Amino acid sequence: MRSLCFFNSQSLYHAPKSKYPSARRPLFQVGYERPEVVKAYLEYFYPKIAAIADLSTLQQQKVQSLRPNLKLFSADVVYRCQLEGGSGEHFYFCLLFEHKSEPDEHVAVQIGLYIFLLLREQVKAKKQPLEPVLPLLFYNGKATWQPKRIREIFKGHPGYEVLKPYLPDFRFLFEDAHRLPPEELLKLDLSYFRSTVLSMALRHKPDLIFEYIEVIFEGAEDSDQVLSIITYILGVAERSPKRFLEELENTEFTTKPNVMSTLEQLLEMGREEGVEKGLQKGRKEGIHKNSIFNLLKTATRFPEWTADELSDFTELDLETVQTFLSVQSQGDAAAMRRYVLEDLLAGIPLNTEDEEKLDRLIGELAGG
Repeated sequence: MRSLCFFNSQSLYHAPKSKYPSARRPLFQVGYERPEVVKAYLEYFYPKIAAIADLSTLQQQKVQSLRPNLKLFSADVVYRCQLEGGSGEHFYFCLLFEHKSEPDEHVAVQIGLYIFLLLREQVKAKKQPLEPVLPLLFYNGKATWQPKRIREIFKGHPGYEVLKPYLPDFRFLFEDAHRLPPEELLKLDLSYFRSTVLSMALRHKPDLIFEYIEVIFEGAEDSDQVLSIITYILGVAERSPKRFLEELENTEFTTKPNVMSTLEQLLEMGREEGVEKGLQKGRKEGIHKNSIFNLLKTATRFPEWTADELSDFTELDLETVQTFLSVQSQGDAAAMRRYVLEDLLAGIPLNTEDEEKLDRLIGELAGG
């Protein structure tokens, strides 16, 4: 029997673009590309699951699927492994890492989407029997949170008791990093797993991060892991590379030379980034302009789409799309043009072709 582990993370801190891959990847991703870290995670948090799996057979894979709006959904890190005494059957572990600053009331809907996308891919591949998907949720916010299951979301509905048997429902394995005591994590064997989980557990206690800085870095085995930890701490502890370097001057630990060298390189990259700042600003403006024109074209071609659908498709925030639709509903072409130029495209230069395209799209939208 095999299992698949899916990790989907988002970074809290983005370091300058560099030759180091981990400078642009989340803290966990660098570690969880290593089977031994995945093995440690399952053994520590979910020993019952680890007990039925042959974790020595963990193999990283890639899974991609199309979401309903035709966007590509891709797992960052995927693993399969056989069950202990494998029977040839399969099952999936779906691990979703969301580093949120506050609870997400509808996270079960998002996880449910991933579960059924993975199951749909199995159906399309005519895989028999289907492999169950076990979702795991790792929370790293400051507020106390117990995520709601699908049925719990609908508890306030007036027809809940009658409709409850027909609502989709599933449990997910949930871990709250904030509740993990550092003294318990220190009992783990020296490893990158211990380093990352300890860093995450202390995310909202930056002073404690520096108190445990020695043991955090001693679990890093190479420069990639060191950089991943550094960029995470720089983000959550709100330290500049220069200040971080100063705070480490009088601290002694085995990986200090590597840490100091990496910080010095980050400082140099920061200086180089200043030279390219103007070019980067221009590229960002170009991307934003394309997104706004994409919103105008999509709203023209699909007038029945809701604000949520337009926001998801164009990757513009929901509030922006809702305001746009409100202005559009007035049917005033002049007001819409003023809104687009003064709010959505403020400060972004338009050429003659852009102006003509804008006038044409606004005319179509106002006329609709």
